[in-house]
Amino acid sequence: MSTRELAEEAISLPLAERVSLAQALWQSIDQQSTDLSDAEAIRVAMWRDAEMERGGVEGRTHEQVMDAARRAIGCA
Repeated sequence: MSTRELAEEAISLPLAERVSLAQALWQSIDQQSTDLSDAEAIRVAMWRDAEMERGGVEGRTHEQVMDAARRAIGCA
């Protein structure tokens, strides 16, 4: 089954089951993410915010981020 077919099938689930599936998927991703301490994560977030405030980087809209994520995993 392709990712697109799987997504379509998942979307057809009742809301409670979609939420449960989304949580399970997110937890599986979160477990594989970098292991930053809370203090380090806050430091990185503050640094990124300061960069945006200074104009050093340009932010992206939610739609732009989601489009990039879909392309990255081959769902676009």
